[in-house]
Amino acid sequence: MLNPASLIARLGDPREYPLEEAELHVRSLMAEGRRVPERFALALQAEPPPPPASTDRMLELMRRVTPLDRLVQLLDKVIPSSNADIRAKARKLYEALTADLSWAEPFIRGNSGRDAADLVEALWRVVPSDSLRAIFIAAAAEPHNRLAGNALVGLFRLGDQEARDAVLSMTRHEEEPFRATAAWVIGRVSWHGGATRLQEMTSDPSEKVRRNARRALGRLNRFLREAA
Repeated sequence: MLNPASLIARLGDPREYPLEEAELHVRSLMAEGRRVPERFALALQAEPPPPPASTDRMLELMRRVTPLDRLVQLLDKVIPSSNADIRAKARKLYEALTADLSWAEPFIRGNSGRDAADLVEALWRVVPSDSLRAIFIAAAAEPHNRLAGNALVGLFRLGDQEARDAVLSMTRHEEEPFRATAAWVIGRVSWHGGATRLQEMTSDPSEKVRRNARRALGRLNRFLREAA
């Protein structure tokens, strides 16, 4: 009898199992707590990459068995693949899943800050739209620093003018994690308009905030040197 690891590897090979049978095996393994979609996502990121037929099989199985929010996050990890064929196929599936974002905001409001933050980060790749902006705005108001920070990064990526005021406001939040996250956001989006505030934050009472401010300033300075 195959052990679960060997079975997972074979399920991604269309020569081993018909699609419907493979799906049944995957669902059975997932019921036992096996993270099969995650294993497929790792395989799609591997070097050398799997052959095209296996890529198609793993992506199809992932589509069939993975909750929508988690699938978007996994595809976000696969899309940067060094293999053009995998990038194209993962991107095509990702775009199909995010064409209608009506499911995203209820998920963000109904799940933990960490899970919602991971999803918001995955949505950075989505084609700009009013619905995407609304999701980021709603997430930025949630009481979880990482979620709010990822949402602000999303708004910056959309070119939203309100993101600047929002991140500056967060740098003065009474809670340390929010101030530290705000410093990270400014560095992450390379917003040079926030440099003066970052310099002020290097004197924050919190060591974490001071550290993030220094790192963000270093990132801005590196960006300027590279652009020169």
